[in-house]
Amino acid sequence: MKMQHHIVYRDPLAYSCFPAIVRRQNGELWVSFRRAGGFSVEALRRGHYDHVDKGARIALTRSLDGGITWEAPRVLAAFDPECGEQDPSITELRGGVTPPVLTVNFFQWRVVPAAEKARLFYPTRQQYDGSWSDVEGPRVIRSYDGGVTWERPPAPVASAPLPRAGTSDAILELPGGELLMGIYGADPGSRVCRAYVVRSSDGGATWGQPALIARDPAGRVSFEEPALARLADGCLLAILRSGEPGDYRYLYQAVSRDRGQTWDDLQPTPMWGHPAHVLMLADGRLLCSYGYRRPPYGVRACASRDGGRTWDIEREIVLRDDGGSRDLGYPCSAELPDGTLVTVYYIHGEDGVRHIAATRWRLR
Repeated sequence: MKMQHHIVYRDPLAYSCFPAIVRRQNGELWVSFRRAGGFSVEALRRGHYDHVDKGARIALTRSLDGGITWEAPRVLAAFDPECGEQDPSITELRGGVTPPVLTVNFFQWRVVPAAEKARLFYPTRQQYDGSWSDVEGPRVIRSYDGGVTWERPPAPVASAPLPRAGTSDAILELPGGELLMGIYGADPGSRVCRAYVVRSSDGGATWGQPALIARDPAGRVSFEEPALARLADGCLLAILRSGEPGDYRYLYQAVSRDRGQTWDDLQPTPMWGHPAHVLMLADGRLLCSYGYRRPPYGVRACASRDGGRTWDIEREIVLRDDGGSRDLGYPCSAELPDGTLVTVYYIHGEDGVRHIAATRWRLR
């Protein structure tokens, strides 16, 4: 099939980004994303695209026709008016209950006035209006009624030994019901991140047992935003945004053979871009999609036929090459029963409106 591009959500008065997609057991496609309003739009007008906004909220939308049309999104109320929600990732647990449990994992930026900077554990970023912010999270919310209501307050995720952490990929459910979440973060005063996985044995209510995925002993290369997949042989694969802070290049990967307790085989991939999402397809191939943040800006994907040992970079798929700047990407893919892939991402054109789009396509 020819690639088909569709708008998931576009509002000139909003800054919409960081989507995730899941195909539910009932056939519906659901997308979560971050919707920010006036503060972020004003920052763009001033020439900034800072991703910190205490007005950023989790938005949810669904498609009943395989990703062609999308309902008007529902925007969840703030959990803390001083915090903006970041990188919400949705999935549906297959635990056998009816209706199935939906989860969204995310993290927060706490934003305070400049005069109250000392309230933050580590003031990381200063926004254009002088306010300061720091990371708090990760967090998890669950819905037991098919997304009608969501639990409040969010369940906190223990991130130690990281003092502060983010998350950007959906929870991975293992056979037997154990849940894994990739997290990443840096120590105060450092921009170099290391990546871990944490686990839950009670359906996402509590989290712990951190296991290191990747770190640079020399303290130069940062490993961030781990994306997880379970392979056909039961091993786990993590794909990581990597590089010196501010100069991210090739994705790295690591493998676990013991359900995420330990990770090894850390090595670069031939895929240039960040960040990534990885999906096991029905035919046994792996699909990795990623933002392409150099000209021509866009979204790309690559497949592996051998569980990630090699990637078919010679046949890299270009989903979009018409982005207006490097501020785009965060793709996430779902597979329909007929093999059609629906990849969502955020992008903008010359008008600068950051919006959520979807590409329907097939992998040959």
